[in-house]
Amino acid sequence: MAITKTISDINDKYDYTDENPGGKQDAKLVSCAQCGDYNELSYIYTHKLKPLIDKNKFSHEDAIQALDEACAKLKNPRTRVEFYEFLTDKLGHTIVA
Repeated sequence: MAITKTISDINDKYDYTDENPGGKQDAKLVSCAQCGDYNELSYIYTHKLKPLIDKNKFSHEDAIQALDEACAKLKNPRTRVEFYEFLTDKLGHTIVA
């Protein structure tokens, strides 16, 4: 099995079309696939994980693997709370919503 190296590698494992963009539940859920121009995993990486990578709390590779595992192991639909708790446990640093 190939090692996941990028967010695109993760996105490619999932297929998703948002039939109700901007729906009431969207803010509570995490999508592992890219939908149009929006890539939620990229947002999480850039805004939640990259600042901790820059502080040497964990590596880029560890962050990508944690995102990949969260997508694979959490039942869909994945709640944001469960997703961030998984990342916190996996990476050993608090990831807040």
